Amino acid sequence: MTIESSQEIIERAIAEHSPYAIVAMISGGNDSLCAYLVARELATPISHIMHGVTGTGIAETTAFVRQFAERETPTYIEANAGSSYINYINRKGFFGRGMQAHAFAYHILKREHFGKTISRHIRQRQRNRRVLLINGARVQESANRAKNLKQPVRVDGNNVWVNIIHSWGKDERDAFLENKGAPCNPVTQLLCRSGECLCGTSQSPATREEAAFFFPEWGKWLDELERPIKAKFGWGWGAETPSWVAREKAGQMRLFQPMCVDCLDEQEQE
Repeated sequence: MTIESSQEIIERAIAEHSPYAIVAMISGGNDSLCAYLVARELATPISHIMHGVTGTGIAETTAFVRQFAERETPTYIEANAGSSYINYINRKGFFGRGMQAHAFAYHILKREHFGKTISRHIRQRQRNRRVLLINGARVQESANRAKNLKQPVRVDGNNVWVNIIHSWGKDERDAFLENKGAPCNPVTQLLCRSGECLCGTSQSPATREEAAFFFPEWGKWLDELERPIKAKFGWGWGAETPSWVAREKAGQMRLFQPMCVDCLDEQEQE
């Protein structure tokens, strides 16, 4: 695919939805960065850059996004989950593993705070202000993406998710980033993922070990967090939950998770 395909996607989305604002969602990974730079190349009137701070990720990723956004024209905003993760696991234990656990984590750490941040900074309590959310979901990223993201535009209430590099391959993405001289998140360079969310629902023990090796402060934080939670509930970060917990959560959360490319990709590899 070429940038012409991206131009067709964004032009159609703007024409059909007449957005009040256009927000570029940047996780710190290569896909979301490429999506932003493609949109910028196409002179898309981006009003905001938004980054999600889940409270589970590596601090260097947020630092990278903040530094990048400082040099850009759109207003930078953060959807910060604050203590949501710690509050949840203190009440109910770690999320567990698998798609259902991941859906819970996405809702609590991302979706809820995306909505609140958009409401506060953009909609400002006004109804029917439609917002386009440009993200880097690519259909070629994984089998799950191919199954669940058949169309590059998806309406979620008054939010419209636009996968502007929907059909791009990895090589095309990397070539575009190189051509633009784009900066690279040091976390992505070391871990091959953005590292903005490491909630344990999808990541393998090897990912945890690797992340803790390169970013020991994160590793120490997780070790200290896990110890009392595991003692209280009986399972730790990245572990399966008891069957009764899985039954309790079954079917409670929808699985549309457009900002979790890395996580869903790793689930399929295990």
